[in-house]
Amino acid sequence: MTSAATRTRLAFFGGLSFFLVVLSALLWGLWLVVLWMTSANQLPVNNLMIQGEHRYLSREMVRDSVLELPGIGNFFALEVDQVQQQLQALPWVYQASVRKQWPDTVRVYIVEQQPAARWNYNALLNELGEVFQATLEEADLVSLSGPDEESARVLAEYKQIKQYLQPKGYGIEQIHLTPRRSWELTLDNGITLLLGRENIAARLQRFVDVYPDIDERERVAYLDLRYDTGLAVGWKQDEETDNDQKRGKKPDRRA
Repeated sequence: MTSAATRTRLAFFGGLSFFLVVLSALLWGLWLVVLWMTSANQLPVNNLMIQGEHRYLSREMVRDSVLELPGIGNFFALEVDQVQQQLQALPWVYQASVRKQWPDTVRVYIVEQQPAARWNYNALLNELGEVFQATLEEADLVSLSGPDEESARVLAEYKQIKQYLQPKGYGIEQIHLTPRRSWELTLDNGITLLLGRENIAARLQRFVDVYPDIDERERVAYLDLRYDTGLAVGWKQDEETDNDQKRGKKPDRRA
C-alpha cells in the first residue's frame, strides 16, 4: 500500500510539474508575441481613412494631428481614446469617432463645426449657440456679442428677430446683449435700435410702423425704442453732442 501510494503521489507531482512547465512555456511564448506585436517596428498603421463632410477642416490638418501621437507607429499600441481627444482639440472639430480596422487601418469620422455667427469679435458660435475658437476670414455671418453664458440665448433671439425683420426688407448686421441684459440691434443700413429688456416684438413692430415716416432717414444714427409709446431719434450730426439731439415722437416714459 505504501509503495502504491508513493507511486501515485509521484505520478501526480510529475503530471503537475509537466503541466506547470507547459503553462510557463505558453505564457512565455504569449509574452514574446505581445512584445513583438507592440514593438514600434511591427504592425505599423499604414492607412488613415478620414470620413465626413468637411468645409473648413482640411484632411492634412487631421492627418498631421494623428501623426503627432506617439503610438501611431504600432497598430496595437495606438489608443483610440487618445486619437479621439487629439482630434476633438482641433478648432473645427465638433465631434470625432475613431476605430481601428485590422490589420493596419485607422478610420476617423469627423463632424465639423457649423458656424452660425461671429461671437464677441474673436470667436464663433455653432448652430447650438456654443462658443468655439476658429479662424474664419471670409464669411457673411452676423456679429453677435454678450456674456458668454448667454450665447445660446443671443443666437435664438437673433433668429427670431431675423425671421420678423427680413421679410420686411431689413437686414441685421449686429446684435448685442449688454451686461444689464438689454438688447441693442444694428441693421445693415447702419442704424442702431435700442430695444431694452422687455417687449422686444412690440418695439420692433413700432420701428417698422414709424421708421418709413421719418424724414431724412439717411441721417438717422439710432432709434431708442425703450418706451411704452413713441421713440427717440438720434441724428448722425449730433452723435458727439448729447445736448443737441433732435427728437422724433416724444416718449411718454421709459419702459
